[in-house]
Amino acid sequence: MKALLVNPWIEDFAAYDFWLKPLGLLYVASYLDKLGFEVYLVDLMNRHDIDLKRFVNVPRDKFYGTGKFPFVEVKKPDVLKFIPRKYKRYGAPKEFFYYKLKDIGKVDIIFVTSTLTYWYPGYWDTISFLKSYYGNNVPIVFGGFYVRNIPSHARKTGVHIFPSNDLNRLPKFLEQVTGKEIKSKNIDWFMLPPMYELYNNLGYLVFLTTLGCPYKCSYCIAHRIWDGIKFKPPEVVVFEIEKYVETFNVKDIVFFDDAILVNSKKHFKVILKKLLEKGYSKYRFHLPNGIHARLIDEEIAELMKELNFKTIKLGYETSGELQLKTGGKVVDKDLVRAARIFRKKGFTEREVSAYIMVNIPGQSVEDVKNAINFCKTEGIGFSINEFTPIIGTDDWINLVNEGKLTGLEDPLLLNNTVLPFWWKFGMSENVVQYLKMYARKVKEGENYD
Repeated sequence: MKALLVNPWIEDFAAYDFWLKPLGLLYVASYLDKLGFEVYLVDLMNRHDIDLKRFVNVPRDKFYGTGKFPFVEVKKPDVLKFIPRKYKRYGAPKEFFYYKLKDIGKVDIIFVTSTLTYWYPGYWDTISFLKSYYGNNVPIVFGGFYVRNIPSHARKTGVHIFPSNDLNRLPKFLEQVTGKEIKSKNIDWFMLPPMYELYNNLGYLVFLTTLGCPYKCSYCIAHRIWDGIKFKPPEVVVFEIEKYVETFNVKDIVFFDDAILVNSKKHFKVILKKLLEKGYSKYRFHLPNGIHARLIDEEIAELMKELNFKTIKLGYETSGELQLKTGGKVVDKDLVRAARIFRKKGFTEREVSAYIMVNIPGQSVEDVKNAINFCKTEGIGFSINEFTPIIGTDDWINLVNEGKLTGLEDPLLLNNTVLPFWWKFGMSENVVQYLKMYARKVKEGENYD
């Protein structure tokens, strides 16, 4: 059977290619390949596709393979009419989509993935496009985080939804969808490499070395999606990196784990040492997902320095009492210790920075300002992230129980950009902008209040 996998458009007020790759979809591709499917991919969000420049002006990379997506302005959903910003569809234009589908030809089944729930208009438009191109004769399977998180909402697309992260459920599911016999194989899909060979060109490579997280932060859903944490053997990780770096000749290698430092003596340290032994210090490495400051030690920092890590993001989130109330993943002393270890090893605020979250339930303006000043004092960078109440997290459940959310909001209203415009139980848009300006001035070494 011939399977088409599609990474859909993003529709939002803003979007940036911060090393975004559809890893889940690429694991599905590897799994289907093992089942005997002939697999094809159309990634509408791959800015580095060789054919894309024939159809649109692609913005140049900003740094380390990241950059702005091409986009077109589209009609704002009615529920967002009150937001004074332009709404856009990010990714490849329709002409590119037509070209890719024509080149692939007839297919027997289509798989569409998803990530953030408030990007769903882009997913829905992608599915509508596929329906108009192929008609009703080709089944479409819809999966990924949005589908898994709110399957009842995803069902509105009228396609087959796969709301699971266990790919070994796929064979039976596909038999029901296609009516054809599909031999089941007991495959540990996470031990398969993500199927990057489906691309014609890439600007960077993204890998997962673990699944899940042992922490239970109130704002995060990872511990509810995965049962504990699962480790990919270091030799398998290194094999995957070797395989695809050689294929695509990229310079930037990204680890997208939620908890890569857990059990580091047997896992991450081993990976780093093996990569050093193989001469990978000539590449650039990145950890953009907020690593655990408490788990940093001098050996890890030394290995990262030797291996040329250019991006190290620490999960800090906030100062004050909320540090413990949101899960206790990090407190100020953890950040101080990590920052000083990194500084000792020669890292600067250009490489090491902390995520500071704004608009966490119960957070004060002073909590945010203190966190900003704390990072500045310790010589590390910082970036401001706006809180999103992810459906199913402890924070979301508590807000619903307290009557601060109904639990029935359109996912578009929970977008972190949108929330301050209407939600009366958090920080207003003016306050959020004030804090962003405060952060900017502190970074520049100026006083601002």
